[in-house]
Amino acid sequence: MSKGEVIDFAVLRIQSELEVFEKTNTIPHSILDGTWDLLEIRDHYYTKLTPEYQKIADKIFVEYTENLDENFETLKVALRKEYGALMSTLATEHESFMFDIILKKYRKGFNPIKSLYYEAREIRRRFNAENEHHLWLYELLTDKTYNTIIIDALEKDVKRIERILKRYHYPFVKHGTGIPLELFHAKQLQKDFKYFWRYFSNMDQWQLDE
Repeated sequence: MSKGEVIDFAVLRIQSELEVFEKTNTIPHSILDGTWDLLEIRDHYYTKLTPEYQKIADKIFVEYTENLDENFETLKVALRKEYGALMSTLATEHESFMFDIILKKYRKGFNPIKSLYYEAREIRRRFNAENEHHLWLYELLTDKTYNTIIIDALEKDVKRIERILKRYHYPFVKHGTGIPLELFHAKQLQKDFKYFWRYFSNMDQWQLDE
């Protein structure tokens, strides 16, 4: 490596994992658990690898496909269990985000931060400084401490969702049997939560004269 050349640490880490596979003939746990997505390695990092490491990557793609065919039913069960565990322990469903005055407008089980988003969006459109409910929601969502709690919860859930997508999306695409409902829902949930994160991160722009 020449002086001043930018080091791609992601490539170095991938090469390290490929070396583990070459030495042990065992697919690294970081690939099986989704820390490294084979689809991402193939599409974004493969051309950055040297020919030597590309050969190892080719071998691991073949090995992974063979293991996938043999263990696909087990993979489906694991996805259902992990997705169920995620949905039952979402940080965004903590009781600190639950307000009956808001949740009663939505179906049972509706995500409370999602309900706060819809409520805030609606009230900001027709804000009335003399309306106690409007003022209460404004003060709640623009409070820096509470706003940080909302953002932290969204970040935690997004990271957990991303781990599931990295772990299971490629195997199901590779197997060619279609995307399970759990992954489809997880992808939509990820998109929604990222949007909510951006929305609540800009609460300081909500002015009383809106």
